[in-house]
Amino acid sequence: MLTAYDSATPADIPENAEAIFPYADGSYAWDHTLRPKARWRYVTVTGDPAIDICDFEKGAVYDTKVLRDWAEARRKTNHDVTVYCDRSDYPTVAGALKDRRWHLWLATLDGSQPRRYRGKPLRAVQYATHGDSYDESLVYDEDWLLRPPA
Repeated sequence: MLTAYDSATPADIPENAEAIFPYADGSYAWDHTLRPKARWRYVTVTGDPAIDICDFEKGAVYDTKVLRDWAEARRKTNHDVTVYCDRSDYPTVAGALKDRRWHLWLATLDGSQPRRYRGKPLRAVQYATHGDSYDESLVYDEDWLLRPPA
């Protein structure tokens, strides 16, 4: 398991971060090279199918049509479908993607670190937030993360 960080302010992420989830689009976009030793996957807040993880929450992708279109475009190009959401939005996401293979990065933000949620294995769990600074996640599927150049 690796600890990963995400933030709207990448300078707040600890310098020695093992893994990061940079925002690839939207007003908080930043580049993984700000933490060149960290493993990473990018997050889309607009539904860009070229981006690894769909952020399904208010202020990001919060429309099931956009989510389904993103997932279908990813599937057509043989790319992984991973969705970030919290427990309250999980039923909506699961319903929208019921006929697709997809992975879950679940936000609990209460310190809990389940490996499964409602029977679905978790790829990662976002368990802590540090105010407006950064969030912390445990990544259970380390092989999914991209590695920095050697």
